[in-house]
Amino acid sequence: MEQIGLATYDRASNSLDVVRPGESITRRIPCYNIYPQNERVFGIQVAGDDIWVLVGPKNNPRPDRRVCYQFSTLSGGSSQYL
Repeated sequence: MEQIGLATYDRASNSLDVVRPGESITRRIPCYNIYPQNERVFGIQVAGDDIWVLVGPKNNPRPDRRVCYQFSTLSGGSSQYL
């Protein structure tokens, strides 16, 4: 059975709190390319090593891009428009 990591977004610190697969330690990834004053996080998708954060303008009813971070490197920030 494959273990899955856990990720939650903390708006106050603009970061992801992540627990890697098979670990119990919470680590933090800063989200430098998400701007909480202008954008809203709609959700998070975990796909293997990738953590996709779904983001859009505050006035949009749904996300228009997603930002990728990784459990293995605790970094990332590449962005794709949906």
